[in-house]
Amino acid sequence: MWTYPPRRILVAVDFGQASDRALRVAGELARAFDAAVSVVHAETFEAPPYFTREQVRAIEQQRRGARRQGLRYLTRHAAALVGGTVEALVSDLPPANAILDASRDRDLIVMGTHGRRGPARWWAGSVAERVAREARIPVLVVRAGDGRPEALFRSIAVIARRGTFDGAARRYAKGLAETFGGSYSRESATSLQEARMEEATLVVVAQPGTGASALMANAADRAVRSCERPVLLVPSV
Repeated sequence: MWTYPPRRILVAVDFGQASDRALRVAGELARAFDAAVSVVHAETFEAPPYFTREQVRAIEQQRRGARRQGLRYLTRHAAALVGGTVEALVSDLPPANAILDASRDRDLIVMGTHGRRGPARWWAGSVAERVAREARIPVLVVRAGDGRPEALFRSIAVIARRGTFDGAARRYAKGLAETFGGSYSRESATSLQEARMEEATLVVVAQPGTGASALMANAADRAVRSCERPVLLVPSV
């Protein structure tokens, strides 16, 4: 069961600008809430079916050495951007699976998205969308940017489908606004259009629990996919 304020934050890292931004934002949250930060990087490999057993063993040996080096680099890279100690994990699972698996016993996932589709990076919008739909804990999705991380919480809008319990989302928005000296909407909007997006620096979306309706899932997908503003998806509890 996740808690607020978050005490255990997970950041997904692909070494792109968006995940660097996520690391900086996670660092601000960790300092504000005295939280521990973990980071996960997905690195998968499947040997072609025509490889011999000897070739596969040789490649696996090389990968173990590269994995150790990669873990050291991941730890240094993440710690520098978070501004503190991190626990690092390199996973063999596909990206979304790696993030969801590592999110067990965590209170918050922070992740970056490029807001586009395509195979150029594993960190495409579809990964963020799947994690946002399937995670059982809050998910904060950000894009690359140079602004100060704490400015992200200056003006917070809340969106909830009619009939969806939005108490957890509003409490989260209120807590972030009070912690970082910002403001939040005390009434939940029912769409991105109603959320006064021109003023919002963060949009908090109230997510139904497991088995969410297609309507709300689609609304969350649209919010993550467009991501003109950072989006925090908070499950109903």
